[in-house]
Amino acid sequence: MRFPDKIALVTGASRGIGRDIALALAREGADVAVTATTPDGAADTAAAIRALGRRALALGCRVEHAAEVNAAFAATAAALGPVDVLINNAGISSPVPLLEMSEENWDQHMDVNAKSVFLCSQAAVRQMRDAGRGGSIVNIGSIVGQNAIPQTLGYCASKAAVDHMTRVLAIELARHRIRVNCIAPGYIRTELIDKLARDGKLTLEALERRTPQRRLGSGEDVARAVLYVASDDAGFMTGQVVTVDGGWTAYGYL
Repeated sequence: MRFPDKIALVTGASRGIGRDIALALAREGADVAVTATTPDGAADTAAAIRALGRRALALGCRVEHAAEVNAAFAATAAALGPVDVLINNAGISSPVPLLEMSEENWDQHMDVNAKSVFLCSQAAVRQMRDAGRGGSIVNIGSIVGQNAIPQTLGYCASKAAVDHMTRVLAIELARHRIRVNCIAPGYIRTELIDKLARDGKLTLEALERRTPQRRLGSGEDVARAVLYVASDDAGFMTGQVVTVDGGWTAYGYL
């Protein structure tokens, strides 16, 4: 039990990686607030957390809007207590070639993937600082923060921003005993990946062949990495981007 009686908040936790992370934290003793764009979207994950014997709160929060973020953190503090662990997981990916890319596409990527990290981290840090217990923030980045992929300008740029935001926050917040790290997943088998495959924007078999471990990752693979960097087991680790990709980035040869 690495998080006994800790309070965690996970954004984008209705399904996929976010849901797996939220449940993993609950299994390790945390009470968890989970966000989706609507409370109903987060309800199933919250129910699953309660079934594990932990307290849970389902919140509707568009993480790119400051007022909604601040309201979500206030509700968490009132219902569960001040946040000890923040997982900035919410994100979108909408690949499109440059010459077909709209300003709205760019803005959505930067708002949901990067601006949300700023807003949620700011709200969490206020609670962590005032509680005086320190804390841990884990941002969910991507291997495309380091590896360029065609037709994903907004996604790549926003995830590269998350990498560097992690470093800036880590050195600024160390004096408050708040650690900030980033997990950069490779290709993880989620509903989003399946949708992109159905839309003809990627091929699952090709991704598996390109990955040295010859498989896509799972949400549990990412959750286990999050548990480590968020816990006291990684107490001297901050400002790091940890790649979890089955060897994709190390291979480097197309």
